[in-house]
Amino acid sequence: MIAEEHQNIDVIKPVLSQNEGKAISCIINCMRLAITPFLQAYNLSESHSLNEDDLTQIFYTQVQTLLRDLNYPFHIGNQERDLTKQSKGIPDLFFYAHKLGKPPFSIFSIECKRLPAPNKRREREYVVGNKNNGGIERFKMEKHGKGLNECGMIGFVQKETFLFWQQSVNAWISALSTRMPDFWQTDEILAVIESKKDFAFLQSIAHRISSKDIRFHHLWINTQ
Repeated sequence: MIAEEHQNIDVIKPVLSQNEGKAISCIINCMRLAITPFLQAYNLSESHSLNEDDLTQIFYTQVQTLLRDLNYPFHIGNQERDLTKQSKGIPDLFFYAHKLGKPPFSIFSIECKRLPAPNKRREREYVVGNKNNGGIERFKMEKHGKGLNECGMIGFVQKETFLFWQQSVNAWISALSTRMPDFWQTDEILAVIESKKDFAFLQSIAHRISSKDIRFHHLWINTQ
């Protein structure tokens, strides 16, 4: 698949302050801007049999370059622990503000997954997994995103359509809400915000174990 021409996207110039919504808008904008160069880099890779870490690394390098070129006032980390909020897990990606002389202060954490998962036993891993290590599940249990109001998920779609995966993920969540109503609820299903040939943006909420709901921004990228 050849990446579509770069979308007509306005580059938002952020001013990081106490305005969390502005910072999140800038991060989502940066993720959007990274889609085309990610696909270009992916299509130039020697092999398309890349694992989750490989795909995440390619996306990470594209975002890192954009942040530098656009002079955005935050960085992106790759599989680094949040030392400030003391989350137990290590997210695949996280954005943190420039704070010279201080530990990285996470403002947005991201978990990345392949769709479908690499084997049948892990097919629902975008939502739930073994030892409570599913993608959305980690945020609900505050292994990721502790203290944050908004976070993200990236799905690298390697088979089927965006609609197929939205229906599948929502079916898994609905089934879990029946079996585990104290932990999963039907209002946690994903809603499509935008869908193109190369990518789709979806949103959802997740109820957490000890704090208020978290809002999810899901970016799915077509890597078929």
